[in-house]
Amino acid sequence: MRAYEADRQIALGSKQQRLLLALLLLADCQPVTIEQLIDRIWGEKPISSARPVLAQYASDLRSRLGTTPAGSPVLPTHEIGYLVVAEREQVDVHRFHDLVREARPLLHNNDARAVQMLRDGLRQWGGDGLRPGEPLSGLPGPGAANARTRLLEEHRAVVIECLEAELRLGRHTHLVPELQDLVETRPLDEEATRLLMLALHRVGRSSEALAACEELRRRLMNELGADLSLRVQELRERILHQDPGLEPGAASYTIDSSGENMRSAAEIGKDAVRLVAEAVKGGGMARTAGPAEATGAVQGGIPHAGDSWAELSWAGHSVELLEMIRVRFAGDAAAAGALAGVEADPVDAAAVAALERVLIVHLDRDRAFLESVERLVGQTSRTKAGSSSIVANTIKNASVYHAPVHFSGDFNIS
Repeated sequence: MRAYEADRQIALGSKQQRLLLALLLLADCQPVTIEQLIDRIWGEKPISSARPVLAQYASDLRSRLGTTPAGSPVLPTHEIGYLVVAEREQVDVHRFHDLVREARPLLHNNDARAVQMLRDGLRQWGGDGLRPGEPLSGLPGPGAANARTRLLEEHRAVVIECLEAELRLGRHTHLVPELQDLVETRPLDEEATRLLMLALHRVGRSSEALAACEELRRRLMNELGADLSLRVQELRERILHQDPGLEPGAASYTIDSSGENMRSAAEIGKDAVRLVAEAVKGGGMARTAGPAEATGAVQGGIPHAGDSWAELSWAGHSVELLEMIRVRFAGDAAAAGALAGVEADPVDAAAVAALERVLIVHLDRDRAFLESVERLVGQTSRTKAGSSSIVANTIKNASVYHAPVHFSGDFNIS
């Protein structure tokens, strides 16, 4: 509990005296009766001289706090008790409440603006606001204890609301470190762990998401004798089944400086998985064809004697694409499993769909990886067509962004 005049901290006296000021500020400029203050400062067994001591606290605070800009006392006398005259923006807890009150109606409708305001509100607690510290630190009495509990519950609710909105906005990569820190400070908070699980899954770290769930289950059982909530259990099952509904609603687009690349991670991922599946079906995983092999059979089964150089080049690009994805997935057991499913049965629609979902997460997470995959997808598609070609999605996305598409010579649209 601190007070400032400009940059100068005002000495507020004893703990009980600072508690009196805190209780009056929390009352939002409404009067608090003497009986209520005595109960909140000393509890069920107040000191015998509570009333005169309280009056002394108020008198001393009045002299320390001085007057408002209008010239009236900050702590005037009142017929039923005491009150503090302060504007809401002068008190951090009121700034927090006001920002939250204004932000909540915007949730789901304008999450970006709501998040900005909720983050501003949380910063009233100091730092980034996710670690609240202890409100009314060091102040004794039941009034401080009750206010402390209530404020911490309010803070936690706002943190969860804010992070949920940010996940809806697709900010999972940015949130993973914050959520890991939050779970470390609140290891039994199921909502915090649930959000961490979702963020980890979206950045392609599903195995870590499931490990966080198991750690929460172990702690709950050992410390509380309780099991996971239904919400956490449901999320765990959806992650295990690679539910596409867990991905953020809007795909992110990448546009290069020339304005030619306007494809989303979802579109690139879909095309990449299709080419990988075709390569596996054709048996082209063994190795990349080289120029010397253009007239003879190549191990792996795609090219044969008499095949065109375009077909051999397509096989080479497909193999390179497959190897790139395999390397990328090496540290992610869930992603590697999805790739293995397609390699085992490239015509299994469920396996192909699972690989597509996992790959899109990785593409959305890493711009460099996305650009590398897109390059190979483009090379493979053009070579496979056998002549100058343009992909239909390029036309579609160019029209969305009002970019010109030029045609010349012979071409194929695939």
